[in-house]
Amino acid sequence: MYSASIIAKEFVKKANDLGRPITQMQLQKMLYFAQGYYLAKYDESLIKEGFQAWKFGPVIPRIYDIYKFFGSYPITSNPDYFTFEQEVCPDETAMESVEYTWNATSHLTAMQLSNWTHLEGSPWAKAYKPNDTGIFIDNDVIKDYFKKFLFNNAPAA
Repeated sequence: MYSASIIAKEFVKKANDLGRPITQMQLQKMLYFAQGYYLAKYDESLIKEGFQAWKFGPVIPRIYDIYKFFGSYPITSNPDYFTFEQEVCPDETAMESVEYTWNATSHLTAMQLSNWTHLEGSPWAKAYKPNDTGIFIDNDVIKDYFKKFLFNNAPAA
């Protein structure tokens, strides 16, 4: 299990290496998708921190704080104030999750990704309460949703 900042750093690096920088909203949704994919495939969490149900979808507040300097503009670099944990390299399964997520979501806009997280019956839709950004989305709910969404083998809810 990794800090969200380690996985976020990989997405930002990949996006910039390919000349396709992403926004914070895209990054948040890619982290969410990667977490869901990893939970569904490996039955364990990729990311240590939990996702909160914010107005525009799942958010990890720490990632918001790290990248808020960019606002809604593309993230052109990883901040250079990362802590020592940034020296940890994700293993092969973590990087496979990043690759899978990139291939599945990088062509979508921030609003398309946000709208996808808002679909009826989604983990975000089940957790979200207007004006309460402190509600966490349960990892078991995310896992079950992504098993059904990606692998079509989850039991009916």
